[in-house]
Amino acid sequence: MTGVLLGCGLAFAAAAAPSLPEKLIEEGHWKQARAIVAPWIRDKPNDPLANFLYSQIRNAFHDRQSPLALAENAVRLESGAGKYHRQLAEVLGVTAQHSGMLQQLFLARRFKKEIDIALTEDGSDLQALRDLMEFYLLAPGIAGGDKDKARAAADRILRLNAAEGWLARARLAEFEQEPGAGEAFLRKAVEAQPGSYKARIALASHYLSAGHRNYDLAGEQAREALRIDPGRVASYAILSEASAARGSWSEMEELLARAEKAVPDDLTPYVRAAEAIRSSGRELPRAERLLRRYLAAEPEGNAPTISEAHWQLGLVLEKQARRAEAIEQWSESLRLDSESPAKRELKRLAARER
Repeated sequence: MTGVLLGCGLAFAAAAAPSLPEKLIEEGHWKQARAIVAPWIRDKPNDPLANFLYSQIRNAFHDRQSPLALAENAVRLESGAGKYHRQLAEVLGVTAQHSGMLQQLFLARRFKKEIDIALTEDGSDLQALRDLMEFYLLAPGIAGGDKDKARAAADRILRLNAAEGWLARARLAEFEQEPGAGEAFLRKAVEAQPGSYKARIALASHYLSAGHRNYDLAGEQAREALRIDPGRVASYAILSEASAARGSWSEMEELLARAEKAVPDDLTPYVRAAEAIRSSGRELPRAERLLRRYLAAEPEGNAPTISEAHWQLGLVLEKQARRAEAIEQWSESLRLDSESPAKRELKRLAARER
């Protein structure tokens, strides 16, 4: 069942918190949101909104301890706010992904209870509806999974918001391995809301995925997303990956420089470009340089972790026949995250030596 659940003063921060941190979170600016919310919750630990926001932030930075307590505090302090129940459900989902089977079943039931409360309090909460759809889609029947109910949740989203609804339909098509339908739904999302950064990025990502790779179409959508909002990182990441995959090195370097200037808190484009270079097998020292640059800074929330970057760097070093250095990187990756795929690489090398 893994993956089921799925220079301002404090006065300014407190006043701006109901809108500014949530906007920053929506746009992926987790470090900026943290800078506002961390001192706020320190000064007002019983503020329900602060607990709700900090639970999201700590979860984005892969804290597996505090987000659940923070979400539970938010619900306890203000039980009538649907989004607080939604956040509690989401943290329960993340917790389930790192739990044993019996614990996952228990957490699945808690997740469903909280997401139902969230939608009772606010039936138009699109994120809660997406969470519900994922639950029905991925949970086994014994825990409440139901593909028909997942489709009903997607239909409900579509009635509320056309672009989000078509994105939900695309997700269902992906799950049901209907790539042609998925692309059609993604295009419908863009047509329904041409100014949606999210829809443009979803379609661009589709054109980078295996079996649908079309760098020109991916670039077209990513450039449009960049025009919509040059302050978000996803468009730069897609464009950097595409240029690296094509071997357009000067274009790639120019994009990486632009990305770091526009979104200095998030160096994800460096990892995406390095992955493309490694896959191509060309210019491996360039991929190594990009990954080492990424490792030199704290990752943004919901960005590739330091552990992931060490794993990637190990793969690049192995391709350069630098086996001992690759082992060092994989060992560090595994030290930082016991579930790292580096464990697989180390086992592979150990088996080869037998």
